[in-house]
Amino acid sequence: MVKLVVCGAINWDVCCFVERLPVPGEEVTVKHITRVSGGTGANVAVAAARILGPKQVALIGALGEDDIAQQQVAALATEGVITEGVNSVPGEESGQAYILVDQEGQNVIASRLGANARLCPEYLNKSPVRGLLQECRGIVLTDPPLEVAAELINLAKRRSIPVLWDPGILISQGWEALRLLARQTDILFLNEAEATALFGIAEVDMSLQHLQELELPSHVVLKLGARGATMLEPATGIMIEIPALPLKDLGLDVINTVGCGDVFVGAFAAYRVLGASMQKSLIMASVAAGLNATQPETRGSPERTTLETTEQCSRDFGFIIRGYKRSKNC
Repeated sequence: MVKLVVCGAINWDVCCFVERLPVPGEEVTVKHITRVSGGTGANVAVAAARILGPKQVALIGALGEDDIAQQQVAALATEGVITEGVNSVPGEESGQAYILVDQEGQNVIASRLGANARLCPEYLNKSPVRGLLQECRGIVLTDPPLEVAAELINLAKRRSIPVLWDPGILISQGWEALRLLARQTDILFLNEAEATALFGIAEVDMSLQHLQELELPSHVVLKLGARGATMLEPATGIMIEIPALPLKDLGLDVINTVGCGDVFVGAFAAYRVLGASMQKSLIMASVAAGLNATQPETRGSPERTTLETTEQCSRDFGFIIRGYKRSKNC
């Protein structure tokens, strides 16, 4: 039985490693290039599958009719991800992302959506996809077209299936376009840039106040990179903070932060469908994202045994969760 269904982008990542990111108008030298499978939806699915095991995670997405598509499906199958929900779009190329990564692991990304943008709500009515949605215990949305996200959220609500949403590039459509859907999700994931784009602020306490004013009932998780993550519960004013994994104390170094946000979401979702608490899921997501940053590949997330062993070892270095409560009136 499928535990988790993920819907989102499948990209071919062309990663160019540079000493530092260029400023506008500047040319820098590329030290080396990697070409690997990526895309937010596919990355989340793989990260979750490494925790839940083979045939427990299914991906809904779209690829073109090209050589990239064949490589993508093969890579997903090798990871144990069910690919029956991946649609082939005639006359379209598969999605691609062009990424610059500096020596600190920071990155900038430009994506060619390709077939990803052609996924449509009607595809969700196809027999294989309907079967996956009826079986699952949770649904993760990353950045499918907004109308697809809306249809999946509606389907999930009718069947009382938890929905986790990381809107990513959909942020560009503005809060008014996302507001009604965000209110129906169980967990909304945002990074600092996305929170600033939507609300004009990313500072945790002010974000919580603003979310309370918007009357969001769901949990909002702010992915803060090197500062860890914070889970906000607007309805109660509760804030739960987890620091970033103490890599230096563990003898590890940051190599590449591409895909860390996706790994965070995948690990969080995996532990939720396993029955873990919100707090435990937040902890394991932070560990998974931290370990991913120590690998050169986009999909460098660990399997469950490594993840849980690392979490145990990290407690000695202050890797613990902290909770606060803020009054709605202050």
